[in-house]
Amino acid sequence: MLARSERGAVAVEAAFASLALVALLGFLVSGIGVVLQQVQCTDAAAAIARQHARGDGPGETEARSHVPPGGQVTLTTTATRVTVRVVLTATLVPGSRVTVDLTAESTAVLEPGASG
Repeated sequence: MLARSERGAVAVEAAFASLALVALLGFLVSGIGVVLQQVQCTDAAAAIARQHARGDGPGETEARSHVPPGGQVTLTTTATRVTVRVVLTATLVPGSRVTVDLTAESTAVLEPGASG
């Protein structure tokens, strides 16, 4: 039998373990959210570069609408290609000041007749 001073120790340890698991789960979900934002940036950069290289203005406008909120798009055009860079500062944990800088870049060759 446990001594009276040790009563409830198992409950306290279980409570701390539960808190740790909830915190870990929260960080994992936040990490997955950041990864999904990186994928959105990558997809948007590729789509914008592709549509710009084709000379498809409405398609490029549609592709820009897929940039995550707060994302900055930089488009650089040379004589033969277009490079699109999407930069986003994502919050790691919602409601906190912990942020991660995300960057995605895509290049496409300008098609003949496309206005670059």
